[in-house]
Amino acid sequence: MRTDMTGQTLKIIGFLLAYPEEAILNASGGIRTILHEEAWLSVPMRARLDDFLEAMKGRDIMDLQEEYVALFDRTPSLSLHLFEHIHGDSRDRGQAMVELDGLYREMGLENVSEHTPDYLPMFLEYLSLLPVDQARDNLDAAVDVIAAIGGRLKKRESRYAVLFDALEEAASRKPDEKKLKAALAANPGEMMSRAEMDAAWEEQFALADPAKTGEAGGGCPKVEDMLARMNAPLDATNDKKGARS
Repeated sequence: MRTDMTGQTLKIIGFLLAYPEEAILNASGGIRTILHEEAWLSVPMRARLDDFLEAMKGRDIMDLQEEYVALFDRTPSLSLHLFEHIHGDSRDRGQAMVELDGLYREMGLENVSEHTPDYLPMFLEYLSLLPVDQARDNLDAAVDVIAAIGGRLKKRESRYAVLFDALEEAASRKPDEKKLKAALAANPGEMMSRAEMDAAWEEQFALADPAKTGEAGGGCPKVEDMLARMNAPLDATNDKKGARS
């Protein structure tokens, strides 16, 4: 990897993972240029991203938006909010997000979006501002969750899977195969039924049991180990809780 490389590749992948808008489709030419000039990703991977961009441009924007909502909003196991896959709706997730937001603020960033700090495109934008080695280290901390989401997207035969393959390639370590197989076996990423969505909605507003949320006895995650907690086993119960905030 070149020593003069920046993290624009990560920012671009996050940009492509955001809700589809005309601006994303119109920026495809500039996206290609940056990806090829930065050369963080391999030539075959960049070619796959070119194909992804061409496929996006060839579809109606309303169809793209409908597909996006079905995938990332209505399927909790595909949520782009990373801590949801680790903490579910427990209070630990809220505290972890406070810690992550603190890291953003240390960089002079302020979250003015509707998303929580663990939203993957936002996390990638933060990483793009770090030195490349540090960005890769932090990306490594999330690679198991990223691989699980990508694997589920492949089972859904979604073109978005290539973006997660690209993030895996950008990281400096491979995902834990044992964790990945367990996560995919527990929840392959299928769309929720109407009954399951209703149950998840009701559960979201249920009173929490302190004994189960870590209030009793357990300490809050610290800044220094928070990102490392992304490598915790992907609990099937967490993957089934709640939709994106």
